[in-house]
Amino acid sequence: MKVYKLNIDSDFEQICHFIAPHKSGAKIMEKKANLNFILIKNIKAVAVNILKQDSLSIGAELVSSHDAIFGGDKIENALLIANDKQIQTLAKKESAQDFGLKKLAKFLSNSFKKPKKCEIMAVLNFNSDSFNPSSRVSIDDAISRIESLISLSVDYIDIGMVSSRPGSEYIGSKAEFQRVAPVVDLIYTNKLYDKVEFSLDSFDVNCLEYALDRGFSFVNDISADLNLAFLAGKYGAKYCLMHKNGDPKTMQIGIKNSDILEIVSEFFTEKLEKISSSKAKQIYLDIGIGFGKTARDNMALIKHLEHFLSFGYPLLVGASRKSIIDYYSPSSVDERLAGSLYLHQKAIENGASIIRTHDPKEHIQMLKLHNAYKDLEIV
Repeated sequence: MKVYKLNIDSDFEQICHFIAPHKSGAKIMEKKANLNFILIKNIKAVAVNILKQDSLSIGAELVSSHDAIFGGDKIENALLIANDKQIQTLAKKESAQDFGLKKLAKFLSNSFKKPKKCEIMAVLNFNSDSFNPSSRVSIDDAISRIESLISLSVDYIDIGMVSSRPGSEYIGSKAEFQRVAPVVDLIYTNKLYDKVEFSLDSFDVNCLEYALDRGFSFVNDISADLNLAFLAGKYGAKYCLMHKNGDPKTMQIGIKNSDILEIVSEFFTEKLEKISSSKAKQIYLDIGIGFGKTARDNMALIKHLEHFLSFGYPLLVGASRKSIIDYYSPSSVDERLAGSLYLHQKAIENGASIIRTHDPKEHIQMLKLHNAYKDLEIV
């Protein structure tokens, strides 16, 4: 006999491939292989008692305060520790309960399944004031830079014409269009949209329509202008809804740590209800790293990214060379590659479907190693 302790994040399917259990048995056991931490805030003590008893009855656990055992209307916090199978069972049990537990049951019923594949979105900026100089491209170099990205096998190329860095001001629709049109025309004339998907990082209708009419297939919207989701639907394009606090010019002034998971959750809940009928080919959610948030809040969004899988839409994350890295490890923009790779690897582990980056070559290498690590066969 030989015994080994495996990493808890080992691929369960790979292990089953090695052991060869019965398929139906493997399907049942897979739900027991993943442990979940569900934080429940502002729950009545009486509900804590009910949930604790239900949890213990199926082998799960609920961490609560000592006083919660006395019940009543006192407001408590609790942590549910349960595997996927236990979560499913509790969702059914609590759907028949009162004291707010029906809301918990609805949340537990969501799928938190992570994507098997993560895609890379490369950034090209055709403006002179983007915060990362290395991403800036002139119109003369547009074709060669785009071709080089295509050769890397990136999944998307995100074209930007105006800066949304902290302190920036929008240049206006007319000026943006004057930048957009020549680049879009080059891409269209050379049929580069047949080789890779193009995204326009814009919230201007005229610019977006011009691009969508000429081969672009992705609306990357930082403004949460819900009309743009319907515009994407009109062209059968993808749409990304991003959360931000305030306007780029002032969004980083006087910011404080907040209940960021709740704030972003409420934002997505409200907006998604309004765009569910947009007919966009695919809706993506972007938690908006760096847009009016503290370093702590940005880190919390990445660490607990799995929470946002509850909405049922793929997640896009862009922490590339942003100031969160400088906060924890003082560095200039050109010194933040390692921090970008770390944050994005964690985002991938926690459920991201697309990583938006200024450094696609390095990220593709990281992603290849990540996939090899994740899919390593048991030998």
